[in-house]
Amino acid sequence: MGMFTLDDRVKAKIASFLPGFKKWLDTDEAREYLREREEKEREFRILLDAAAIEQLSEPDFRRMIASLWAYVGWTNKDYVADRILKSTDFNALKSEVKNLLYGTAPFASRYDRFFEKVKFIGPAGVTEILAFANPKQYGIWNDKSRRVFEMLGLGEVLPTKKYRISGSEYEKVNEALKAIFRVIKPGEAEPYLLDADTFIYYLYHHLVTKEAKEEKIVTKEEDYDFDHDEIIEKLVEIGNGLGFEANSEQQIAKGARVDVLWQAKIANLGVVSYVFEVQRGGSIDSLLLNLQRAKNNPTVQKLVVVANARDLKRIKEEAESLSEEFRKSLAYLEAKDVERASDLLAELNTIISRLELVKGF
Repeated sequence: MGMFTLDDRVKAKIASFLPGFKKWLDTDEAREYLREREEKEREFRILLDAAAIEQLSEPDFRRMIASLWAYVGWTNKDYVADRILKSTDFNALKSEVKNLLYGTAPFASRYDRFFEKVKFIGPAGVTEILAFANPKQYGIWNDKSRRVFEMLGLGEVLPTKKYRISGSEYEKVNEALKAIFRVIKPGEAEPYLLDADTFIYYLYHHLVTKEAKEEKIVTKEEDYDFDHDEIIEKLVEIGNGLGFEANSEQQIAKGARVDVLWQAKIANLGVVSYVFEVQRGGSIDSLLLNLQRAKNNPTVQKLVVVANARDLKRIKEEAESLSEEFRKSLAYLEAKDVERASDLLAELNTIISRLELVKGF
């Protein structure tokens, strides 16, 4: 892949943020962030070294997953590792991680293969592992970096609307991060993408979130887009944070497979279940039929439809003709609110983790 060049407007925009970034690097917040970053990098380099990776133990893997920023919103980090380990044998998982980092096939195809073979570890987690293991080559792809790329004017050339990207798209992202690094650290011989990621972290927390708050006041847009898979992951994360057993892609009744299921055992009453269906376009009739089937499971308390405001209105209208009992069990949630709840949960867990109630690494 050739060198990625930033156009002059993007370069000028990055340059305009550098004085603020340099000032920020002198704050306690930045020092704490960099200390944490160095600690993770040191740990990952030891555990994922080409020679040492064979010795990686399950507790090591669990510690690694628990330490990732990608899972800062999860209250129960063990649950994240459990989901991964339940679906993939640990030795198979280890060899997939080894192949991803050190295999001989072209990187893009190793990346794609990893996602085919290993479930329940999203792009944010995988790219973070890659970045800590080899920061000269790989950077982090998550919702923060996507929003910053958009703000910098890279939305046309990078797949910023996508949660899951292909290996070749990720290669392009890494080239863009190298180009950003060259603007923030001119004259450095080798790129170091964790520095570009730190710059992105700064822009996200100090500029993007402020802009987003101002935008919310101005716009009441109803027909916005979102990523279906990403919203599903966030719903699982929020459910887990609230103490539910939360899972995606669950069969709940005959002919009813639902996007997300939250379940809780209540003393001697048995199980209560909450069903979530994420609708992004698609047939409203088949959505409602699936929810009616899900309602046949007697443990189901609520059926929650997640979509943008425009689609929620349409679904409500279509449901008007159905039985009152079914309508009463429906609830409606905007995709935007799922994203907001997930951000707030991550913020809450960051604040709580500073108390070090449970020791990390």
